[in-house]
Amino acid sequence: MTSHPPEVPQTEAAPHGGTAFGVMLRSLRRTARLTLEDLSGASGVSVRALGDLERGRSRGPQRRTVDALAAALRLDTEQRERLQRLADAGRERGGPPPPPYLLRTVPDFTGREHELAELQALATGTRTRAAVLFGPGGQGKTTLAAEAVRRLTGSFPDGSVCVQLHGMSDSPLPAAEALVLLLVALGHPPDRIPVDPVAREAVYRATLATRRALVVLDDAADETQTRPLLPDAEGSFVLVTSRRPLAGLEGVRRIRLGGLSGGESARLLERILGAPRTDGQPEAITRLTELCGHLPLALRIVGNRLSSRPSWTPARLVSQLADEERRLSGLVAGDLAVRGALALSYGQLTEPHRLLLRRLSLIPGHDTGPDLAAVLTGEDQVTTGDFLDLLVDRGLLEETAPGRYALHDLVRLFARERLDGEEAESVAREVQLRVTDWLLRSASAAGRMFEAPGAPEPWAGQPAASVPESAADAEEWLIAERSNWAGALPLMYAAGRHAEILHTSRTLYWFSDRWTQWPEWRTLYSHGARSAADLGDRAAEAHQLNCLAWAHGVGAYQYEQAEQLARKALELATETGDEGQQAWAWSYISGARLSLERPAEAAEAAEAAAKATRLFEAVGDSAGKAVSQRVLGKALRESGRAEEALALHRALLDTSAGDVPGLNEFVQVLLRHEIASDLLALERWPEAVAAYRTVIAPLARRDLDRFQAQALTGLATALHHCGELPEAREHLTRAHELFAAAGDTASAAETAAAIERLG
Repeated sequence: MTSHPPEVPQTEAAPHGGTAFGVMLRSLRRTARLTLEDLSGASGVSVRALGDLERGRSRGPQRRTVDALAAALRLDTEQRERLQRLADAGRERGGPPPPPYLLRTVPDFTGREHELAELQALATGTRTRAAVLFGPGGQGKTTLAAEAVRRLTGSFPDGSVCVQLHGMSDSPLPAAEALVLLLVALGHPPDRIPVDPVAREAVYRATLATRRALVVLDDAADETQTRPLLPDAEGSFVLVTSRRPLAGLEGVRRIRLGGLSGGESARLLERILGAPRTDGQPEAITRLTELCGHLPLALRIVGNRLSSRPSWTPARLVSQLADEERRLSGLVAGDLAVRGALALSYGQLTEPHRLLLRRLSLIPGHDTGPDLAAVLTGEDQVTTGDFLDLLVDRGLLEETAPGRYALHDLVRLFARERLDGEEAESVAREVQLRVTDWLLRSASAAGRMFEAPGAPEPWAGQPAASVPESAADAEEWLIAERSNWAGALPLMYAAGRHAEILHTSRTLYWFSDRWTQWPEWRTLYSHGARSAADLGDRAAEAHQLNCLAWAHGVGAYQYEQAEQLARKALELATETGDEGQQAWAWSYISGARLSLERPAEAAEAAEAAAKATRLFEAVGDSAGKAVSQRVLGKALRESGRAEEALALHRALLDTSAGDVPGLNEFVQVLLRHEIASDLLALERWPEAVAAYRTVIAPLARRDLDRFQAQALTGLATALHHCGELPEAREHLTRAHELFAAAGDTASAAETAAAIERLG
């Protein structure tokens, strides 16, 4: 780098023979608004000596002189150390001081190929001259920047320079000081560095415009610090790393770094440890990557810990890190620590932001919206939304979808540590109970939008904070917050809030039919049954056990468990004389037996369904009767009486299932499926094809993948018999995909075999 930029106007040029130390000292003195005489009086260094230092006649003062000047200028520790480094560099013989900061590459760098390709395109293009690599602490931003410098060396004939901006420290490097370091590193003569910051920035930009250099600004604090260090539209390229997106900067490309993929995480550990330590232990390696949350810093710590302990196996470290209370303490290797990286970001927050971050660890589910987060602190939703966005900018929170925020697993553990250390246990319990109470009240309010006549009264007392205006709003809320309201159930149960749990379970009863395969229903109804038992309400317990039988059978295809639960419900309902719950129990017993595909019991299943039908008639439950008769028809078909089944199912198609939003349509789809299956059993192939086609379209809009796969299999069978082999193969292929996605490996294998037979 031998060429010099053109002269630029300056308010006060550094005298001939100046050094980087002299330029920095004069800049600091002027910033402190001190004359040479003032600084001399405060430091004990003579005016003449100070003049020599600023003019470069004295190139490198001793440490005691620097300490005296730093005390007089009231510099903090980092500013003092930077001034001392310039003094040390000035005492070195020959040539300019070395670059102030060198990026270190790692030989086992893994992944980030997409980001590197994007940086390559940006750096070698002509439109964008700066990029910001941003993301949470520990994601490997500096390591990626170093790898980018290594790969891009050939594109920048004037070399690369880097400056550490100390953005996460208490005293980030001021832009004016960074400009001195960068200009010296770029080969600019110290005596031509202007003292005035504006003039200094102009020289820097002019220098970059005449070079093809790569400049790395590592650990930027904010836009104010970074903006003066960016290039103009031509010449060099600047790469910035920061925990913040620096959204205020103009004309830069932002690249967010998240965790590595599962495969990349495993490969990184394998490269750190070597094949002999990882071969044959894929499960332990995978589990380690999960416990690290795929965070590069955590993975590096784990790899280094195992490398330093040759006798340890990955499985041993898994057992240590599995304990959440000890995990952060285990993610330490020498001077590397996940807790320390997170503490830097936490330390830069204001107390209201820290409070929110700490209490976000109390959210029972995976993520949150501003309305739920506001319950944690008592702030309004608008303010809370602003706080959440700030935490995202600081890399402590992730926005997983518009308006939805989640803590990384390790950040959650850190936030919980801070909660335990900074807030009284009684306060944390009160906040957690307030949140869980709000969640169940809100879930009950949403569930009431789908209730049939005879549903429980609204929750007494304080109204829910989230009250939907329509069924669509209610469904959207229940879907978005389902991990939270389901996660609140064990917490409310532990608090002895059994009546509230039971109320929530009853109000969500009809809504559950819209999303039958949610695992949350098993959580809800199991806690409902336990709460009813604790309250001594045996009738309510029978109802909850029947609901739980439904959740296991219809929702999870766990038919043996469903039958056991239904029999227990039948026993309780018989004791209390509740014919309605007896009817539902017999219906679920019948359905479970049929689904277990035990043909010898088809007659018993039909008898059970008939009992259910008679009991439903006795209590006037038309919806229940429709369900039991549908099951009865299926039992008749399995018993070889498909004609009777077809007649029964067709008659049922015109009956109403009750005034529940969306339920009538769903029941009709189920009945059409039974009719199609009846026609298939009767070998009326063309009619079966037409009937199955009426089932497929509605099912495609619901979370009923396995049910849709069954319908597609039936349609393919009928088409096969009609000679429509290509379409049959197409539907079987789709059915195989759906069975596999639903985890039904047996049915997936059967459809795969059927596809083979089609050729």
